[in-house]
Amino acid sequence: MTSMRLPAEWEPQQLVLFTFPRQDGDWASSIDAASAAMITAANAVNKVTPTLLLVADEKHFGHYAETFRGEVLTMPTDDCWIRDYGPITTIYGDEALVLNHFTFNGWGEKFDAKNDDAVTQRLWRAEFPEAGYRRSNIVLEGGSLESDGKGTIMTTRKCWMSKNRNEWTTTEAAEAALEEYFDFDRILWLEHGELSGDDTDAHVDTLARFLDETTIAYVQCDDPADEHFPELEQMEAELKAFRTPAGEPYKLLPLPWPPAVLSREDQHRLPATYANFLISNGTLFLPTYFDEEAGNHPGRLADERAITMLSTYGKYRVVPLPCRAFIEQHGSLHCLTMQVPKLGE
Repeated sequence: MTSMRLPAEWEPQQLVLFTFPRQDGDWASSIDAASAAMITAANAVNKVTPTLLLVADEKHFGHYAETFRGEVLTMPTDDCWIRDYGPITTIYGDEALVLNHFTFNGWGEKFDAKNDDAVTQRLWRAEFPEAGYRRSNIVLEGGSLESDGKGTIMTTRKCWMSKNRNEWTTTEAAEAALEEYFDFDRILWLEHGELSGDDTDAHVDTLARFLDETTIAYVQCDDPADEHFPELEQMEAELKAFRTPAGEPYKLLPLPWPPAVLSREDQHRLPATYANFLISNGTLFLPTYFDEEAGNHPGRLADERAITMLSTYGKYRVVPLPCRAFIEQHGSLHCLTMQVPKLGE
């Protein structure tokens, strides 16, 4: 039987997708900072992999159009988090791409999502008519799963089994429903871990990420007084218990724990996480959150430790990108991007 493989993020990519903020969207007073930061991020990625920016508000984008170096596609959208409503692309028999269009319902019916849910089909028709296309009634977001490209998927129970998404009552039911879309051998289920301010019900891309087939980078809280400490300590224990397909423990890379970042609007805590990086064609684009602080600020030091740790890991060139403006709306760099794999390499 021909396989339907979900590639790893470090495999060759032909395109990285972004969605530009709308003036009448949810960004409020942070829209200008978020828009400028997105142009910076998209241009940085474009130096490595071509970028395509979806634009719903052409008037607002007009203020930034001259500085953007990628391509633009006009399309109605609700929000910017294309990781969760964009195509989850599989490779069919190593010869064809298939854009999987899972249902997006605003992270369990929390937000309006009609336009976002239509993006994958519109992208397929406009940009990838030669690729396959599959529409599914399954509610599934791209930030909720990690793939090693070799048959292992990692996810969180809090997201996949949450209310207002699917009617799965067991992990077995979830695995059976997704079996025809991803020819996986196994799913690694994280039972613990969630960040304050996260609207996604604990997407795995905020918590733990494959760096390669045998290495996982993850969020580690080293402050026993922090509200996250118990959950993340239990998540760390789960990661230590996971085994590779060869039966060996995974190499674990604990990412620094940043100081609390509070919303400029109402002072609630925001989900600042170094795990929300993007890997694209040999480069790891790392979110940083304290670029505006003095060099000795604890947050600046945490940013620098994250850069050093992932650079020392050695497999990717690390490019830090300022993402403080993004987490004002509870997401970061990986949430704002979706890669499209490339065949034949």
